[in-house]
Amino acid sequence: MYKVIIVDDEPIIVEGLKLGIEWANWNCEIAGTASNGLAGLELMRKIKPDILISDISMNNMDGLAMVAAIKSEYPDIEVCLLTGFRNFEYAQQAIDLGAYAYLLKPVEDEKLQETMRGAYETCMEQLEHEERYESWEKLLMKD
Repeated sequence: MYKVIIVDDEPIIVEGLKLGIEWANWNCEIAGTASNGLAGLELMRKIKPDILISDISMNNMDGLAMVAAIKSEYPDIEVCLLTGFRNFEYAQQAIDLGAYAYLLKPVEDEKLQETMRGAYETCMEQLEHEERYESWEKLLMKD
């Protein structure tokens, strides 16, 4: 199963994300939650998730700083950023950091489902790519 971490300082958003999606349908599980970027960064280093869903504006460390730190260590993590602010600079930074999605709160259920489907499919493609690479590598090592 793919591991998902949710980082948001609003408990109602965290619960809505946990309960609003049939995670098992996407072969995903909520592996953990955190209420700020610093705690999220520590949790990600421990769990090494496949997908991160995070707010941008939080105390201790904002979502963008957290994503910048984690992407340098785990570049393949799929990041979906949430924000209540319609700020072009945030969106630009999210793109520069390689975020998969940038969603405005409140997120419509259909849009969230579509985004998670896309993140799941991207994870599947990465896994297939890695498996192909490993099989080619084994073939080359034989020769």
